[in-house]
Amino acid sequence: MHLSFASIVLAVAGVRAAYSGDIVQYWADQTNVLANSTVIGGLQSPPSGWVGAIVHGAIYQAATTAAGKSHGFQQLAVSHAAHNALIWVFHGTRNYAPTNVVIRHVIPLIGLTGKDSEAAIEVGREAARKVITARTDDKINDFVDYIFQTPAPGVYQNTSGGAAFPDTPQARFVRLFADVGDVSQFKVAPPPDPRSPEYEEPLEYVKAQGARNSTVRRPFDTETAYYWRESSISQWTRFANAAVGNSLANDVFKSAKYYAQLNYALANAGIAAWHAKYQYNAWRPITAIHYTDTYLSSGKSVYDPNWTPFLTPTPSHQDYVSTHATFGSAAAQAIRNHIGTDAVDITVSSNVTVDNVGVVTRHYTNLTYATVENGDSRVFGGIHFSFASVAGNKLGTEVAVRTLEKFEKSWDKY
Repeated sequence: MHLSFASIVLAVAGVRAAYSGDIVQYWADQTNVLANSTVIGGLQSPPSGWVGAIVHGAIYQAATTAAGKSHGFQQLAVSHAAHNALIWVFHGTRNYAPTNVVIRHVIPLIGLTGKDSEAAIEVGREAARKVITARTDDKINDFVDYIFQTPAPGVYQNTSGGAAFPDTPQARFVRLFADVGDVSQFKVAPPPDPRSPEYEEPLEYVKAQGARNSTVRRPFDTETAYYWRESSISQWTRFANAAVGNSLANDVFKSAKYYAQLNYALANAGIAAWHAKYQYNAWRPITAIHYTDTYLSSGKSVYDPNWTPFLTPTPSHQDYVSTHATFGSAAAQAIRNHIGTDAVDITVSSNVTVDNVGVVTRHYTNLTYATVENGDSRVFGGIHFSFASVAGNKLGTEVAVRTLEKFEKSWDKY
């Protein structure tokens, strides 16, 4: 979801003051607005998670240092930590002014002045410095080339309407947050071979259900594809918000920990998903359906040069695993870890900016269902095979569990 600068200002102006609300939640929301605004054109999947982990690592560092100080002191400290972390991750872009708008909105509402204000600001700035220093050479900036392999069944190829090369191949080498260790510890079984008998059913399913002009996709499933279309990081942050409401508003430290755990899990999930994508280099449904030769073990041809996925364009990276599913299950596990149950009673909206759809609102009573629906949405959109979503859901949960296990002792191993 892309927003104009004017929309950012309006979004900020419409947020309730964090001084009776949750200052960390405020920065979680605004980080996603900034990361997905037209000022920078939006971020690819792993960098979108990476940004949140850096911002919330800085916020949690500031909250830890400021613990025991006044509520206003803590709010101001985490605000400056978030601001400086955001300025760093968007260095060299035009996001300076929008980021300044976000902090300028809350400073007078926090109301801290004098030496306390100066001290809180320094706590925030120092927290951001620590995280920035730790992540300066984490490989996110490295150039890693990609060479397309010879077209063959199952082999990833460029998809129409997207970028010339797959997104951010360097992301699979980025250091995991919270000292989780090497990403290769997360084992993902290979996708089914296109020539194997088990491949035909998921291929036929996405071809029928995920077509732009599908005659078999239910209206609810069409809405599902729309509802989950936007940035997974943004949408699951709203799920995290809804799960706690305003209950953490008076406990900056606890809120900072919750959102740091969420964003560390999301960032690590994105890196792990990218590792699997480049390990298996699997083609997207559109490539499988546009492939002229017959390759299914049954001898059946699925070739259809006119087939178009419901969601376009197909994202510019490999099918397996679904990062959308990986993000969703990681976020759900972090939320589940905090609230102590899979059961929820939450309502979350998504502003669908294509096809004149507008705002779609859904109610959820458990997180597991939401994660499955999130993964399925990409199949109904025609951009993922179902097995990519199933594998992504499993991977995201495993990454989140490991991240949360390491968090208590290693959260400051940014």
